[in-house]
Amino acid sequence: MIRFVMAAGFSVVSFDASAAVRYMVQGMTCAEVQESLNRDGVAILYRQGESGIALYDRFVGSASSCAAGETVAMHKIAVADTDNCRVSKCIEVQRFGG
Repeated sequence: MIRFVMAAGFSVVSFDASAAVRYMVQGMTCAEVQESLNRDGVAILYRQGESGIALYDRFVGSASSCAAGETVAMHKIAVADTDNCRVSKCIEVQRFGG
């Protein structure tokens, strides 16, 4: 019984981690990226870096997708139609400079 409970717990954790949609942003417009984040809530956005290595990061449609103790910060990413597409990313809240 304990093995079953542990296996069930691990499957839920792995399901949550894989639930985020992934988008290659180099072929998307800024409006498409923002629409995807608003629709999906959370997405992994990635692009091919200058060195040929894929660069990944997690972005959100709103602060409600952030964990407790996090807030959103705006970031600019390069997409097909602009180098300054504004998207939200969860960051840890730091109080009193700490």
